[in-house]
Amino acid sequence: MKRTLYWVNKDLRINDNAALNLASKSDRLLCVYVVDKQSFEANNFQSKPLGDIRWQFLQGCLEDFNESLSKLGQAMHIVYGDTLSTLMRLCESYQITDVITTKLPGTYENRLITQLNERLPELTIDQVDQFTLFTKKSLPFELDELPISYSKFRKKMAEVIIPEPVSTVQSLPSMFDTLPAPTRFKPEWLPTVSAIKAKQGFEFEGGEQQGLKHLRQYFSSNSPAEYKQVRNNLDGWKNSSKLSPWLNSGCISVRQVMNNLAEFEQQHGKNSSTECLYLELLWREYYQWVHYKVGAKTYQFKGLAKHRPLTTFYPERFNKWCLGNTPYSLVNAFMHELRQTGYLSNRGRQIVASCLVNELSVDWRYGAAWFEEQLIDYDAAVNWGNWQYIAGVGVDPRGGRHFNIEKQTTLYDPNGDYQAQWIDLSQQSTQANQALDSVDAADWPVLQ
Repeated sequence: MKRTLYWVNKDLRINDNAALNLASKSDRLLCVYVVDKQSFEANNFQSKPLGDIRWQFLQGCLEDFNESLSKLGQAMHIVYGDTLSTLMRLCESYQITDVITTKLPGTYENRLITQLNERLPELTIDQVDQFTLFTKKSLPFELDELPISYSKFRKKMAEVIIPEPVSTVQSLPSMFDTLPAPTRFKPEWLPTVSAIKAKQGFEFEGGEQQGLKHLRQYFSSNSPAEYKQVRNNLDGWKNSSKLSPWLNSGCISVRQVMNNLAEFEQQHGKNSSTECLYLELLWREYYQWVHYKVGAKTYQFKGLAKHRPLTTFYPERFNKWCLGNTPYSLVNAFMHELRQTGYLSNRGRQIVASCLVNELSVDWRYGAAWFEEQLIDYDAAVNWGNWQYIAGVGVDPRGGRHFNIEKQTTLYDPNGDYQAQWIDLSQQSTQANQALDSVDAADWPVLQ
């Protein structure tokens, strides 16, 4: 008898879920999502892996997926605790023969799988390759031969056929006769966050149904045909697809997005904007495979470079950057939006990252970790890959990016409209003239 534990992760959907399809062939099935304590603890870079706004969004995703499972006679069991010990305990308690989960590039997830396999060697563990657009088998090269630049990757992938989304699961096996008791009392380490509603900015509601709704709305509008013209705008619901929160949480798949894009192009024709959308999805894809290839180097100070960056950690500067108290008005506005809403435009992300690395000379990893805590659409490979790109220790052969903040302000917010939404402009001139440091990197007072 095939007794399966389906370890739910970034695949919180019924549609185009190959892992759930495989689980549906079992005799008995237990669907489990583990909320790990480590996600809410500050790491070495002073940030938590999971911030309050993304946690709120994730809870919506979990509730929606559970409702979908209930219609198929199943339920998702949310367990709070250490992931490895939780999975081991459940596998032993229910005499699990098979564990099924979606394969992810994250080093943490893959280390857990390795440890689970070592401690319970009799288990059959299936990691389903569905988080990316292409599968590892479909790559026209070995992973060790992954091109060293995005442009070369794009050329090699031009002729590779993109798989169609898999069929939707219509039925699921029975649950076990005895099931984990529901948690009546949430652990004390879990944040007690009431519904967060930003006074301004965008709000995203978690779950597959909301993700599919937005996917349909976006591709039924003319926005995909105008994407290139608005993608660098600092604000506006239509300045990007806004699909990333659901995509990176696994409420919708990248193949579903590509399928909708292909249908849009068939109906309305291709143009530079639809091509630009595809290339952005391909950037996401490239970062996933880079992460698979380099592993822990994704999080190391010198990244993929031969030499360490000429930056360090200034606690005061980092704190001012996080809170939007730098001498740069545009950067401050961005950081206020990020902290209050969990979202930031692509242009905004590049500018604030460049500021931290180049103007403030702070170790890029602290910024990447802050983004991990704050961003509602956080994805490990994309986030850390982009920060490496800015810091000059990633896949960019030209060695980093330095955005001139004054020029960026003139180009994208010449009248100060965006800044006025998020900060008090009357206070900025005083703040801009204040000394950046009151202490040096060793916390000694700076003499004025």
